[in-house]
Amino acid sequence: MFDVLVVGSGPAACAVAATCQNVGLKVLIVTEETGRKIDTVSPQPLESIHPGVASLLEKIGAKGIEVNSAFGHYSGIQAGDTYTPLGEDSYGVWQGLHINRQLFNAHLLDRMIDLGVSVRFNVRVDDFLKEENRVVGIKTSGESYFANFIVVASGTKSIAGKKLNFKRKFFSPPLLCWTGVSGYFETYPFDQQAAHFIPAKNGWTWLASYHPNMCSWTRLSIKGEKSLLPPDELKAYSTIGKIHFANMRWRLFRPVCSEGILLCGDAAGILDPAAGQGIFNALLSGIVAANTIVSCFQQPEIEAFHLANYDDWFVSQFEEKVRQLRSYYDEHGIRW
Repeated sequence: MFDVLVVGSGPAACAVAATCQNVGLKVLIVTEETGRKIDTVSPQPLESIHPGVASLLEKIGAKGIEVNSAFGHYSGIQAGDTYTPLGEDSYGVWQGLHINRQLFNAHLLDRMIDLGVSVRFNVRVDDFLKEENRVVGIKTSGESYFANFIVVASGTKSIAGKKLNFKRKFFSPPLLCWTGVSGYFETYPFDQQAAHFIPAKNGWTWLASYHPNMCSWTRLSIKGEKSLLPPDELKAYSTIGKIHFANMRWRLFRPVCSEGILLCGDAAGILDPAAGQGIFNALLSGIVAANTIVSCFQQPEIEAFHLANYDDWFVSQFEEKVRQLRSYYDEHGIRW
């Protein structure tokens, strides 16, 4: 029996685990991952993160892991003819990072283990266990685990939403995203200090420098485009490794929490990578979900009130990001 059982091992899951562990709750992370064997030799598509991620990582005791996972950086975004700096303060110009997500997740999980969080690998959730209307545990092929609260932070796999028959609300047409790496360059074909957002009629391309002589790219198609090729800007260069694909249709589970269970990160709601805040939002929602659980332990008589507040918070911030992203697409002539 645990106080909190977290399904998943990415940023949202670790944010929940660390926050709950820090206040003395008994926490268990279960994950389908087989361990910490990470391919650091083959180039992998990079994910761009905003410098604001650093403050959230420090808050959960994982300061500096983003730097150890980075293979490039940027100080602003070039979108069409417009360059927008990330910002600056008394310490200087802000720097975003292009990170290897697998390496980042591995470093983050290692930090959780260092903090004393229990982790069990090779655990697949077959079903959720309920008593009356409350979720009280998970069933796996080997054994069952029980907790006062279950947090599902399993990313785009949407385990809880599917098995508990939560409803999905869609905010976009179907979106296909594919990513890869191109190189090798004698000289870079674009400004390495900027990430490049290249809008098109029915989608966009994102270019991120990959030290020392490669480029990570991401493309998204709203409709019509089925070539699944690297961007035209890099067609003269070789594709290195595999091209990866994902369904990035904007979607939100309703509800995002119920008695005994909370969803956070991509397990609760997904936006496409143009939002540029995937890891930031995952960490933030994990921290808020954990604080909600702490409040429920402190005031069990008004647990329903705290869960409703979390649901309202997640939905409102998700819908606001939808509004901002639609406005950004309209600004750059991307048609729905």
